[in-house]
Amino acid sequence: MVDCQATCAAPRGRLLEIGWARVRPTSTHANTCLIRAPSGQRIPPAVTRITGITDRMVMVGVEPHVAWRALTGDAATLTPQPAPTVIHFARFERPFLEALAAGGASPLDIVCTHEIARRLLPGLPRRSLRAVAGYFGRAVGPLRRSADHVDATAFIWHELTDLLEGRGISTWSALGEWLAALPTTPKHRQRIWPMPRDVRLSLPDAPGVYRFLRTSRDVLYVGKASSLHRRVNSYFRHQHGLPERMLEMLSQVRAISFEVTPTTLEAALVEPDEIKRHRPPYNIALTEEDRGLWFTPRDLSERSRRPSPRCRVGPFPSAELLDQFAAFADASADALGRGRWAPDPAVFDEGYAQLRGAHGELSRGNPGMHARLLRLGTRLWRAGRRDRDEDAASAGDRPTDAWTPEQVQASLERLALRAVLARRRARWLTRLFDASVVWSEPGAAGARLIVIENGDITLRAVVDPEAAPPVPPGHQRTITARHEAFTVARFDRLRVLSTELKRLAAAGAPVAIRFGVAPALAGGRLASLLSCL
Repeated sequence: MVDCQATCAAPRGRLLEIGWARVRPTSTHANTCLIRAPSGQRIPPAVTRITGITDRMVMVGVEPHVAWRALTGDAATLTPQPAPTVIHFARFERPFLEALAAGGASPLDIVCTHEIARRLLPGLPRRSLRAVAGYFGRAVGPLRRSADHVDATAFIWHELTDLLEGRGISTWSALGEWLAALPTTPKHRQRIWPMPRDVRLSLPDAPGVYRFLRTSRDVLYVGKASSLHRRVNSYFRHQHGLPERMLEMLSQVRAISFEVTPTTLEAALVEPDEIKRHRPPYNIALTEEDRGLWFTPRDLSERSRRPSPRCRVGPFPSAELLDQFAAFADASADALGRGRWAPDPAVFDEGYAQLRGAHGELSRGNPGMHARLLRLGTRLWRAGRRDRDEDAASAGDRPTDAWTPEQVQASLERLALRAVLARRRARWLTRLFDASVVWSEPGAAGARLIVIENGDITLRAVVDPEAAPPVPPGHQRTITARHEAFTVARFDRLRVLSTELKRLAAAGAPVAIRFGVAPALAGGRLASLLSCL
């Protein structure tokens, strides 16, 4: 088994790593070699992100001919020659291996498990290494490394040979003849979803949480739905236009588990906890990987992982936003990002000057620049920029190839607005940390109650639609104590709850929230507040 990792496909790509293994019926042990980089050549950041291979790592790699000698030294012990060799999607590896052979006869007789899968599984939506391994029930790690891919290729090979033997193909020569005889493009083009149709059609038309599963029962994806039947079946209705990542996932889905919830809101609250419990590979949002919470002073002039007497505002989920805001206060072009999509410093300076000319308060000496920018954001928000909330709450402005001073000014105004909205949300979530909520879903006859204590849901119950929310047990908890108890899981739970309450208020459904002994917040006041989050 052989696998190569490179910066991109040949001939433009540069080889980064080779992995190989001599596969036995009971074990596979992969050998790997990192390939030393030519002087001055760096690995693109996107390649480092998906492989985990850094410039520092390849500095201590070996020369390509050394890796080739190690690989073929193993192969030379195999008989017959050239050695039977299996690669998944060999079209990628073959040019690199031929270059390593330097024009000599290759000792490798290569067959491609991708091509075998194309013929044996013609309706499978995708036949990438991850998709085929997952179809048979094996996970492939998130990073593209040769050792893991060699092991996955060996697993796929064993599964495919079982299918081949069912067709009477049990020797290497018979396999070669079978591959040569069959067309590379099967006539059957319609996708066949591995998920049994009767299973998904039997799902109830009720709110809940669903989990897509491999044959191994590993969870691939967790989602929520107002109707489990409609949502799950919507994945399988389209033959065209689906994203590659979704097709890869659907190639592996063989079963489903689900949990019915009383309401759509409660399904939304279960989802983030399930994602953190199972860590599904195809969920991106609401995971805990590489995430943290931040606290700041009132003017957002610095950030800290922990709340303190100085950093009393939070929690904030994005260090990037806070860093951009700090760069904004320093009049640095880093406020609009770094690298390829950042504006030219001269263009930034001109746009920044236009911003100061348009907003005179930025030129006054007191208070400090951080506070002045927050005042600007507040004024923009009050002046009718609320319709820009979704754009302002995004991770950043859309990149552009050619910044203009006018675009710089508009982007900086959005950054000020984003900072103000982030501060408002942080304060709201701190209040919601101990609260009680009564609501009815649109069209529902009854009402539901949830009680939030220390950021956790401690009570769910059916109540009379006219019932007022009870006084929450933790309403006397201090802001400092709430901040110290915040976790990513509690932050996500309360953020999801806020989104659901905003949905209900926008639909005109009855919602009431109580934060303490004072009367509950409801009606137009609550709807107006939620619309600004």
